[in-house]
Amino acid sequence: MITVLPVEDKARLEALYQKEKLPLTPGSAAVEARDGEESLGYCLFEVGEGHITVTALTPETDRYMADGALRSALHVAVTRGIPAAYYADTAPVQLLTSLGFIKNDENRELDIGKLFSSCQNCGGSCE
Repeated sequence: MITVLPVEDKARLEALYQKEKLPLTPGSAAVEARDGEESLGYCLFEVGEGHITVTALTPETDRYMADGALRSALHVAVTRGIPAAYYADTAPVQLLTSLGFIKNDENRELDIGKLFSSCQNCGGSCE
């Protein structure tokens, strides 16, 4: 069974950040999609004052898995009362664009409200 959950284990969080060659900070967080022990993808993000910033999203070759990981990260933000989401230079902009989550490209804002709408990426064929 596939689960997409926040990464609570500090060693695992550190390993994911090292894999992406990103610095681990006090605000570093992640959600990871797993099938048992197998990692299927993840979303790395930084938690700031009133916002999160997505720094990495994988897998870029599986839009559905990436969509699920991104939605899970945005859900973490919402449950923490964080109203805004952005993306960093290191985030896969083409993937975020293809998923339809970019709200404002100029200030790198993600559409956190899209979390509350159904997936539009499959054209309704996944229901």
